[in-house]
Amino acid sequence: MLGLKYLSDIGSLIEDFASREGEALTRAATIAADCVAEKGAMHHFDTGHMKEEPIRRAGGFLGLHHLELRVEAEHRLPPGREASLDLIRQKYFYDREDLAALLLDKSHVRRGDVLIQVSNSGKEPFTVGVGLEAKKRGLKLIVLTSVAFSKTLEPRHSSGKRLFEVADAVVDMGSPFGDALIEINGLDAKVGASSGVLTAVALWSLMVEIAEALVARGLKPAIYKSVNLPEGFQFNAEQERLYHERGI
Repeated sequence: MLGLKYLSDIGSLIEDFASREGEALTRAATIAADCVAEKGAMHHFDTGHMKEEPIRRAGGFLGLHHLELRVEAEHRLPPGREASLDLIRQKYFYDREDLAALLLDKSHVRRGDVLIQVSNSGKEPFTVGVGLEAKKRGLKLIVLTSVAFSKTLEPRHSSGKRLFEVADAVVDMGSPFGDALIEINGLDAKVGASSGVLTAVALWSLMVEIAEALVARGLKPAIYKSVNLPEGFQFNAEQERLYHERGI
């Protein structure tokens, strides 16, 4: 019945998040709503496994613009040579902080926008570089990360900083060191990741807070409905029209 223990453990982590991150969520939502109220745009960047969780989802913002950089090297191994990199390392580019500027160069971000950036560990050069580049270009930076976990890790960016150390607001997801939760006799590693669930919880809590903050300012953001509802497609088409008309 270890599946039930996982549910209990992840539930405890969610309860812990709820008990301590209320002020952080409000602070982050205030920053985002202030930017949107001044005609700024909201952007989302996540190098993790939930990277498109808040995008084009029922209950989510039409005005949340997902950033992603796709880099892939293809090179056939010449005969008689041993591979210098295994396949995972050949496709791994988060160790390249110089790519952060490329991502922002090729994006549509502007000064006065807000970037919501998600990274459980917040240590990789590319990840930290994106946050620093965003701030250099005049964006506000909201970071969702696991602070205690991140503090145990050596920063790999040349600045010597981790992502939570460069943010304007930090929401601490609280995923434990190593991420996984459940030990099973006979296995050498724990089973059952926590960071994906906690990322979703933190993201959607923040989205709700931002929506509330915007409404309190007299602004009505465009929100998706489920396309499984009878009026879903028609409603979303109208929200798309309103979003392009109002910019919110």
